Amino acid sequence: MSRFLWLIRREVWEHKAIWVAPAIVIACLVLLMLTGNVHLGPISATDGEAKFVQMPQDLQVKLLMVIYAGLALVVFMVMGIVGFFYALDSLYADRRDRSVLFWKSLPLSDAETVLAKFAVAIVVIPLVALAASLVAQLVIAAGGSARFAIGGMPADGLWRPEALFGGFAITFLWCVTAALWYSPIVGYLMLASAWAPRGPFLWAVLPAVGLWIGERVIVGSTYVGDFITDRLFGLYRVLGSRDGPDLDEAGGLENLRTMDLIASLRDFYASPELWAGVLAAALLLLGAMWVRRYRDETS
Repeated sequence: MSRFLWLIRREVWEHKAIWVAPAIVIACLVLLMLTGNVHLGPISATDGEAKFVQMPQDLQVKLLMVIYAGLALVVFMVMGIVGFFYALDSLYADRRDRSVLFWKSLPLSDAETVLAKFAVAIVVIPLVALAASLVAQLVIAAGGSARFAIGGMPADGLWRPEALFGGFAITFLWCVTAALWYSPIVGYLMLASAWAPRGPFLWAVLPAVGLWIGERVIVGSTYVGDFITDRLFGLYRVLGSRDGPDLDEAGGLENLRTMDLIASLRDFYASPELWAGVLAAALLLLGAMWVRRYRDETS
């Protein structure tokens, strides 16, 4: 187990983007907050702060949870890009610089190496995104409180523990759901990374795009394209499908009161697509292990 953890540490040390990217996102949030260019959804609308203060406490908490969860979604999208390129380069980089010869001389199996890299992509990167989301929520809460104080309104509303913990709980649930949903994509990218003689991006993207275009031109259907877009963006569409409430509309507050922030995720855990994807990820990882074992180390 300690050997496996050291393999994960090695990946984090070598791929600085895993922790540099969220640091840049947080730094940008701080800069935007200091310049007054961060807008907290309906709270930042005309007279939005005053209307927020007049809202019942339970609705304030619900609205803050929506804002904090939406902020976390931005962080996860950035880290999703980092995870995409990490998985795509994970097994190819060892062959490109021929360090695979050194690692294969150690008492390390191909399964351990592949699983360690998969754990970084599917566990470590989401956890880093989760931690960055919490820091981003605190930054937004601090900046929003300062804005409220400058306007002569109570500044402690954004620090309600139930809103902060509620937003973090929703973010954690999204983190787990995203890890399961995107596991087959990570497995596919790692298989392409293990196989590609050069240009793993092209080896990963061109077959999918070719099937997409070929089906559209030859058959006239879009099943492949719909499958790819749904697997890539389906989770984000669900997470962002609920529009924020309009404080200027009479029904906005009622919609906020009845809003269930996690109801849109329940179908994912009951859907066969999620668990079929997890099974496909396991098969793709087995393929990546086999390819890494028998692939020419210098090609």
